[in-house]
Amino acid sequence: MDEKRTDGRKEADTERKRRGDRLGEQLRRLYDDVTHESVPDDFMRLLEEADRNRSPDTSSKPS
Repeated sequence: MDEKRTDGRKEADTERKRRGDRLGEQLRRLYDDVTHESVPDDFMRLLEEADRNRSPDTSSKPS
């Protein structure tokens, strides 16, 4: 009887690992797709503006 429980646990562990592997593969594919998309111009401008506001650039600050 203990063998049946052990076999059931092994099957559940195997199925859990298979689902985890499948999920990991899908997430990697999604990540790859997103990293290859272009960044919209408006968003790039916002990022550049945020960088300028954060960096200590004395030439653009009023005295």
